[in-house]
Amino acid sequence: MTPQDAQVQLAAQQEQNQEQNDEKSLDKQIEAAKKALDKAKKQTDHAKNRLDNTTSEHEKAKKNKAAAQDRLAKAQRQLSQAETELARAEERVSEHSAAGFSFDGMVNSILAFLGSDVTNSMQQNVDAKRDVAAQAQNAVAQAERDVTKTQQALNNAQKAHEQAVSQQDQAQSELDKLNEQKAQEEQAVGGGAAPAASPSGVVKPAEGTFTSGYGPRWGSTHYGIDIANAIGTPIYSVMPGTVISSGPASGFGLWVRVQHDNGLITVYGHINESLVSVGQRVEAGQQIATMGNRGQSTGPHLHFEVHENGVKIDPLPWLESHGITL
Repeated sequence: MTPQDAQVQLAAQQEQNQEQNDEKSLDKQIEAAKKALDKAKKQTDHAKNRLDNTTSEHEKAKKNKAAAQDRLAKAQRQLSQAETELARAEERVSEHSAAGFSFDGMVNSILAFLGSDVTNSMQQNVDAKRDVAAQAQNAVAQAERDVTKTQQALNNAQKAHEQAVSQQDQAQSELDKLNEQKAQEEQAVGGGAAPAASPSGVVKPAEGTFTSGYGPRWGSTHYGIDIANAIGTPIYSVMPGTVISSGPASGFGLWVRVQHDNGLITVYGHINESLVSVGQRVEAGQQIATMGNRGQSTGPHLHFEVHENGVKIDPLPWLESHGITL
């Protein structure tokens, strides 16, 4: 081996080692991003529990305030009635006390003396009801303070939950970008033979890296799964059916929809190019589009949905039930 050959071989080996190191580095970044996402999800769950608890406490405080206000209103009505009755009784006693020394006057004097006992008892009743009303007023004031306190706690919990959701969205976005970067670095699958069907006759919609599942994402609901790969990667119809949509679609840029013989509808979004037309009959494993990055997309991938009786179901367990793993 000449020195020149040795240098070429060394350079090739160094390049290969660098590629392996870069791949390992990307894998480590993806692993770290997954851990960060898991941590963010736990923080979001914790913030959601706190938000639920503070919401419940605030609603309870508002109910307590309403009940306290009802008790205060009742106590004030009873106090007003007792004060009115006392005033009337005192007026009658005063009238009897003002009578002269006639026989009638003596009778009135006796009635006035007896009436004083009645008014004294009524005054005690008024005083007791005044105390009840004062206590009810204090209870309303405390209930109002509790409402203010729980409202502040609720505001803080809402902000904390919003921040946690935002951090989770950022973590999910970072993981998606890394997965898509890895998918782009992998060799795109060519447009050769169609993939083999599972025993149930279902075909994997595309080759690539599973990057996002069905469920909550970025503050909304993600109604499908994402498979990332390079632009131009073939996309296949998972089962026989008829094309019912092929072209522009809001959010997806371009899409293809296929209605299958069993009534299911599958959706293939963010495609780069459609290879079929509406009304066309397609078979399981037939290429219908190529993977793209159109619409609201952060990188080349296939957004795949399954609709059953008009309901968007989770495609992952559906695929797995038909022997397809991602």
